[in-house]
Amino acid sequence: MLECFPEEVAEELEKPFEGVDTLIGQMEIAMTTGEHKFRNRMDSIHKTRFLLDQVNEALTVLKKKPNDGERLYQLIYLTYIAPEELGHAELLDRLAMSSRNYYRLRQQAITILSIRLWAAPTRNVGIWLEILSLLHGME
Repeated sequence: MLECFPEEVAEELEKPFEGVDTLIGQMEIAMTTGEHKFRNRMDSIHKTRFLLDQVNEALTVLKKKPNDGERLYQLIYLTYIAPEELGHAELLDRLAMSSRNYYRLRQQAITILSIRLWAAPTRNVGIWLEILSLLHGME
């Protein structure tokens, strides 16, 4: 949550933490009583965090791709992640590319992310970057 809502966290840092003490007390009670609902929520939070970490790692792999990784990352960021919604023309303008090139590169970026999310173990990122470079050279 700290990474997802930095503005709200900054605001909270300027306020007293009265609510946090209450929350911690409630969490301690729920943990000691073995409340099933609380455990399920905590499990859900851990699973969500794991998925976010996996997506972040996939984006890191994309960004580190030799030659055009930064450009592919920017394409994905502006298309799907950036808080502001851009129209197609504005998106193409910011990326300085044609519509045809955008769709070709977007498909390539999605393929790289898919490979990373569904197939690549974490410790073999370097090997996957080499494979992606070889595949890119075959096009």
